Amino acid sequence: MAAPAQKELRRKCLFPIGCLLSLKNHQVITIEALGSVKKGLHPIQQRLADYNGSQCGYCSPGFVMQMYGLLKNNTTPSAQEVEDNFDGNVCRCTGYRPILDAMKSFVKDTGTRLRGPFTDIEDLLRCPKTKRPCVPCIDPAEGTTSMLYSKDGIIWYQPTTITQLYLIMQEHSHEAVRFVHGDTAKGVYKGDGPYKVLIDVKGIPDLYNVTMEPSGLKVSSNITLSSLINYLKRYSDQSPSYSVIARHLLKVANGPVRNVGGWAGNLMMKWKHREFVSDVFVAFEVAGAKVTVSDIAELNTYTLMQFLDVNMQGKILLCVEIPKLTEPEKMNTYKIMPRMQNAHTYVSAGFRVQLRAWDKKLLVESISMVYTGISKDFIHAVATEKYLRDKDITSNVTLQGALTTLEKEIIPDANNPLVVSAKYRKSLALGLFYKFFLSLLSENVISPCNRSARYSLERPISRGKQTFSSKPEEYPLTKPMPKLSAQLQTSGEAQFINDLLPLPNELFSAFVLSTEGNATINNIDITTAMNVPGAAAVLKAKDIPGSNTFVPPPNEVEEILSSGPVLYAGQPIALCVADSVHHALQMVGEVTVSYKDRKPPIVTLDEAINKKSFFPSPGKELLVGDPTGAISNSPCKIEGEVRAGEQYHFHMETQICRCVPTEDGLDLQASSQWLDFAQQAVAGAVGVPVKDINITAKRLGGAYGGKATRANLVACSAAVAATVLCRPVRCTMDLSTNMKTIGKRHGYIFKYKVGFNKDGTLNGIIITYYCDNGSSPNDNEVGTAFAFSDNAYKCKNWQLIPVAVKTNRAPHTWCRAPGSMPNVFVIETILEHVAKYLSLDPIRVKQKNLYAQGDTAPMGFVLPYCSIQELYSSQLTKVDVAGRQLAIQKFNADNNWKKKGLAVVPLKYCMYWSYGCYLCTVSIFASDGSVMVSQGGIESGQGLDTKVAQVCAYALGIPVNLISIKPTTTVNSPNSAATGGSITSELNCLGVKNCCEILRKRMKPVKGKLPPGTPWKDLVAACFKDKVNLTAQNWIWPDPQPGEAPQYNSYGVTVAEAEIDVLTGENQINQVDILFDCGESMNPDIDIGQIEGAFVMGMGYWLMEKMIYDPKSGEVLNAGTWDYKPPFSKVAREEVFTDVRCWMLSNQAKQRD
Repeated sequence: MAAPAQKELRRKCLFPIGCLLSLKNHQVITIEALGSVKKGLHPIQQRLADYNGSQCGYCSPGFVMQMYGLLKNNTTPSAQEVEDNFDGNVCRCTGYRPILDAMKSFVKDTGTRLRGPFTDIEDLLRCPKTKRPCVPCIDPAEGTTSMLYSKDGIIWYQPTTITQLYLIMQEHSHEAVRFVHGDTAKGVYKGDGPYKVLIDVKGIPDLYNVTMEPSGLKVSSNITLSSLINYLKRYSDQSPSYSVIARHLLKVANGPVRNVGGWAGNLMMKWKHREFVSDVFVAFEVAGAKVTVSDIAELNTYTLMQFLDVNMQGKILLCVEIPKLTEPEKMNTYKIMPRMQNAHTYVSAGFRVQLRAWDKKLLVESISMVYTGISKDFIHAVATEKYLRDKDITSNVTLQGALTTLEKEIIPDANNPLVVSAKYRKSLALGLFYKFFLSLLSENVISPCNRSARYSLERPISRGKQTFSSKPEEYPLTKPMPKLSAQLQTSGEAQFINDLLPLPNELFSAFVLSTEGNATINNIDITTAMNVPGAAAVLKAKDIPGSNTFVPPPNEVEEILSSGPVLYAGQPIALCVADSVHHALQMVGEVTVSYKDRKPPIVTLDEAINKKSFFPSPGKELLVGDPTGAISNSPCKIEGEVRAGEQYHFHMETQICRCVPTEDGLDLQASSQWLDFAQQAVAGAVGVPVKDINITAKRLGGAYGGKATRANLVACSAAVAATVLCRPVRCTMDLSTNMKTIGKRHGYIFKYKVGFNKDGTLNGIIITYYCDNGSSPNDNEVGTAFAFSDNAYKCKNWQLIPVAVKTNRAPHTWCRAPGSMPNVFVIETILEHVAKYLSLDPIRVKQKNLYAQGDTAPMGFVLPYCSIQELYSSQLTKVDVAGRQLAIQKFNADNNWKKKGLAVVPLKYCMYWSYGCYLCTVSIFASDGSVMVSQGGIESGQGLDTKVAQVCAYALGIPVNLISIKPTTTVNSPNSAATGGSITSELNCLGVKNCCEILRKRMKPVKGKLPPGTPWKDLVAACFKDKVNLTAQNWIWPDPQPGEAPQYNSYGVTVAEAEIDVLTGENQINQVDILFDCGESMNPDIDIGQIEGAFVMGMGYWLMEKMIYDPKSGEVLNAGTWDYKPPFSKVAREEVFTDVRCWMLSNQAKQRD
């Protein structure tokens, strides 16, 4: 039978080469077709906005379309199916909980709280264009012709029969031919090709056949992985192996990729690239599948192992037959990967065994053991298979002999820095076999403590609970409400810079990056690059009209384009400018760079420390009391070393800026957190006064510190190109360039010495902070964040020594919670180490050292308010830590191969207002009383604009819908500080509040003359008639607090429970409880979103995200999502109870908030 038409969601970026050609006979529905704010939102768009599932908004249309695609194919999905649906969507802001809640609200039997009436699923299935029920897509074969395109030596065919396909292949038998179906291989092997002949096989109906034969399931080669999974599930009653294969294939890539990628293309990747870790190959090979290969003359059937050696020139992979298991056979597969979804494997394994009973024994008749991820050529564990034949699996001798044999024949490759360690992969290979072996035995044969080895960690459906208080009498202030732009974001109408249509004559630019990490440029040859169609220029350092630095004085110079010295691999050395992004990138590939004076780069912190590669002192060390003496006199002492790596910001919108020359100078649309800083840098780069540079930022598609100083690079580059060429220029970094060129969170090595009493009380602490600044100290954080060094713990004697380390890496920069995260990490590590040394519960050791109100911090300031002891005790009781610890102890005692743990981490976070300065303006329009607000902060998903509007509405006593927050510009808010440090929202809210108070004071005399209850519009008109100035400004820049004290401290406590599979290292967070003393929240919905999003970003940092560098050049090797793994929705799979308790602080704090 032929596979039925599917309304599958297919992402544009995944669509094959020649996208428009391949779209023939397809219906295309984009986010714009679903709904809009003006015409009415689609229910999915509305629901995502209502659930506060959109922060920066860059990812929101993708989530909407993914849910739309699910409901198109499945009108009644389960909660599990909804969660499984988002295995290909990434969000750095929210932590996923509100997104999943919004989407699960479409499940009729869900327990999720709905905020509105349930929408009839049938209403969702109407075509957005015709408003009629959607019908299946047009048959792929209808209306097709063989050759669709022939130009510039490239031919695109779309045959409609297998015979046509054979003839085309015969015609081009001596040329490189590429079959195009899903074309997902380009995401793995980007360098394959070039191909002059492309054959789109999607229009051949005979390649969609699926039949259930007596011997097994026969599947043609055009069947996608998603369709194959569905067929395997449908026929799972025919063979238990089909469910096993379906479950395994669900771990391949993600839903959108599986919707277009096929099993045949996956096997062809394995055929061409033997090192490719193909889960399809593992599942098929262990199941005993056979493939049929054909050409114009004959058909041949091969096993998967035989297929790898077939000459495929002029042949096609026609179909696969997956046999049924025989009655005594058992089969299982396993995949261990960096995260639970959308990741290639560390090691995958499949096992199939046929057993026979004989004389109270269970003997192995035959066994197949298939692996991938060990080495290029290792597939079958041949020696172990041979050893196990005719062995009794109920005998421990058999198990030990098999493990010994397997251990000897498993020899993983160890020469690829992108691959996890050989030791770990060997351990996985043994552990997975052990799991399968135990699964063959009856439970009474296995000791109780070993039974957990048989099972993998099971992720339940996630859920969350949020608790907070608000004050209706103060609304709209304290009101939990979605962001003002939420609907624009979920409908895709919110414009980011790359959404702006190109201007007439606009050009696009891309960087040429250095491939050496410590050298001097000898020559840059641009001859071939300038021959690329659409090429406009290749700019070098000598072409920069002003200063060659994107970081203005008094900072150290960081060159826009290298003038010769190369400080790190990935440093920009030229800028290619063309009429399109495609041509600019094509030019980059044609630029040839030669180097001289090559020297070994300093790539690691250890190398730098050994070579004493340090920047000048980043600040004074902090010395309080006599830590050396205190440690020496303590009854207990420890010392240790701990490391914290780097983290890529992973803002969804990469670095981007557009610059337009005007009669007034240069106008820039910049994705920047710091417009004033960018303005200074651009003015210096093009050699004009700052007054001639106008920069605007409406919103950022994420930032997290990565767009504070680093955004200047693209801004200066665009401005230089626009100035030199006298045309608008857009400068964009693709993900790879962004990850190679821009620095990350600072990496650290901490060395510490600690003295303490036998009850765990701290006496003295000495910490040396070795901080990797990369090749520039401009964004150094070590030594500037010692206010966080104590976290929430008191100790009378401290010595904190900052060391700024210089390496040949991109200059590192601020990243979410800069300075505070490493400081909290090291002191928490110290407390855990103390507890371990004393064999005490770390939870109690931490509790014993907590601050009390009135204590003095190492920086010398007193804590006038401190709730941490109360919060800590309350949280221990509230979430039953003692009871859960007992349950965990029992679980761990009963299970050798699964272990659980529980941690409690308190937090004291210092808020320094004096670092922020912003100009705020509130203008009331006399004609209708509406209000326009501008402020110095930049909306990047944190809800700044919404909070500002809430404060303004509350202060003026008007509805929020009368207020418009305008884009931030260097015109309406010059000299403003960076958006960051968790202070921008409250300072701009304070500035706007001050503006409103000025206006109310001016309006008060007029209001006194009017009747009580005069409408706002009439009051404004009367004030204008009375010549009242209806615009007020406030320059907010708080003075430092005495004694270097913060403006205030916020406090919180987090309890996290984790579980790990000892055999594989797989882990999951089962439950998280967060308690945050935030004062009086201006908007609980927004603040909860910030807490949850930060927590999941932290999970990514500590559990899975890791930068990998070439040890020889220092180049970033994992500059993309194939090898860099931020959290996806199932990584945030914990049963999260985010309990946000909004405590009333002091009256002073209330006024502050």
